[in-house]
Amino acid sequence: MTCVLGLLATALHASPSSADASFPVFEVSAQTPGRIDVDTRMGMLTDSTRTLTPDQVMSPKQTWQTITRKSPNFGFTEDAYWFRFQIDNLASQDLARFVELPIPFLDDVQLYHYTAGQLKTSYALGDEKPFAQRVLRHQNFVMPLNLAPGANLIYIRLASSGTIEAPFRIWEPTQFYETNDDEKLLQGMVIGILLIMIVYNLFVYFSTRDINYLFYIGFVASYLLFHLTLNGYTFAYVWPSAVRWNSFAISTFMASTELFTCLFADGFLRLSKFSRPAHYLTRALATVSALLLGLTFVLPYSLTVRVGAALTIPIALIALALGYWRWWRGAKFARFYCLAWTTVLISLCVLNASKFGLIPSNAWTDNASQIGIVLLVLLLSFTLADRINHDRMLRVNAQAVALGHERWARASQEALIKTKEDTNRELEQRVTARTNDLNRTLDQLKLANDQLQRLSDVDGLTQISNRAFFDRALALEHRRADRQKSPLSLIMIDVDHFKLVNDSYGHMGGDACLRAVAHLLRPRIQRVGDVLARYGGEEFVILLVNSSQQDSVALAEGFRADIEQLHVPFDGGTIRVTASFGVACGIPDQHLSPQELLAHADKALYQAKHDGRNCVRSVTTINHVS
Repeated sequence: MTCVLGLLATALHASPSSADASFPVFEVSAQTPGRIDVDTRMGMLTDSTRTLTPDQVMSPKQTWQTITRKSPNFGFTEDAYWFRFQIDNLASQDLARFVELPIPFLDDVQLYHYTAGQLKTSYALGDEKPFAQRVLRHQNFVMPLNLAPGANLIYIRLASSGTIEAPFRIWEPTQFYETNDDEKLLQGMVIGILLIMIVYNLFVYFSTRDINYLFYIGFVASYLLFHLTLNGYTFAYVWPSAVRWNSFAISTFMASTELFTCLFADGFLRLSKFSRPAHYLTRALATVSALLLGLTFVLPYSLTVRVGAALTIPIALIALALGYWRWWRGAKFARFYCLAWTTVLISLCVLNASKFGLIPSNAWTDNASQIGIVLLVLLLSFTLADRINHDRMLRVNAQAVALGHERWARASQEALIKTKEDTNRELEQRVTARTNDLNRTLDQLKLANDQLQRLSDVDGLTQISNRAFFDRALALEHRRADRQKSPLSLIMIDVDHFKLVNDSYGHMGGDACLRAVAHLLRPRIQRVGDVLARYGGEEFVILLVNSSQQDSVALAEGFRADIEQLHVPFDGGTIRVTASFGVACGIPDQHLSPQELLAHADKALYQAKHDGRNCVRSVTTINHVS
């Protein structure tokens, strides 16, 4: 997709030129650097009829123009273009040089080399001719020249049913082969990474059966084949004799890449559930891409490649916009999806800025598109894994809530059965003896008192201890810690912006949040003597026996992070909350009463609210324990 975007973007900017009859000259010698870029200062002549011969082109009557900008690109055109430049060999003997055109998808490439007015060398290449006709086995058009001392005139004719670019290069052969080895190493790394991601995600699909992995694999495989075809590797090494198929391949893989891009965006972002119009839009684009894929074998290449290129930018921008929209509407799993596509667009901007001379050209800018696609593939794979983890967390939370409801229902049923059995037993005992009836009544009264005592210690909303029970427990543990000279810690917790939650979701929503927070905290408070209680309103308090301030702060920080990640199901959606924590710890004595310890914790909680909420703050008591 990056290559398609780059191809279309550069096609929209024809290189400016100026009328100039001068013949551009490039000097070479044995000491000349290994590569000379001939994309600026060379002469250019437009052949609208495609009938000009070399003799006609060399006529003084022809009006040549001089190209003044880098990376000459003439877009989609039916015209043929002639280019000319002069290579002056400053040495006293012949010099071997290569002329390279690194654009493998041109239909017709002709080169004419003149020395002293005589034709010395000519080549007729193109992607519509069998690969075996090329002098050098290379994916690009590489034409060896034996430069005679003095002036060597070079004329090159380009024609194609697709876009035409003319970034010619003059190479010293040794330097060419060294650079070619480096480029193939880089290409091998890119291909290897993409193949690894295809195989890895195929195994993940077999384990998860998530169809989005198939869309991802289809996208990566299609792009890989498109990339290899666009850069000439498939024609050079896979199907060198299949000239007709090679003419379809670029359009075919471009269309399949666009098809899987639409399917992946629709499935991954869950547009069918989130937005029916967005779902229909991506499905419509996928349908158009599928039709184009089928028509690539019927319609001319010049038409299908233009339609495919025209679809690329809308599809990429729509896929990115939908990702940001879903992220903005609360789908956190879409953040890496947005990062992936944004990375591709940035790499495209870097590539085109380098091509048009806006930034210096180097190894990073020249390979920006390949870096971008590797990052895209890696980030999209990470995005799929992130969404699976997100879904797993939602299922775990839902299962936890369901388990809590099941336990409550079981307990209620058992209590009902027990009450029924007690009633039957009471009736039977009344018949047998008044004494037994009286004893049973006393036993039931004692049991009722015990149950009433337990109920009076439990908060009805959250099913954790209430403040009355906490006050008694604090006094008891304070005396015990005073005797044993052991530390006692308090953690005060306040749900942030709880009034806003009530205003936004109603008191039922606020109650759901309080129950969810209590349910999250309760499993962690299991030690003998430790107490979790609802202190009042949206406040909770935790009593920790024999716990240092450092351990208490660490525990509070863990609770804070867990609450921040909490998704509270409510009314078909989820509510997100955070909490502020205040921690106080010390060894009780006459200078540190229960009320003073509470005051210290409350002070720390106030500081946490003052510091922006959703944080943990602690204070040092008189008898501080680190």
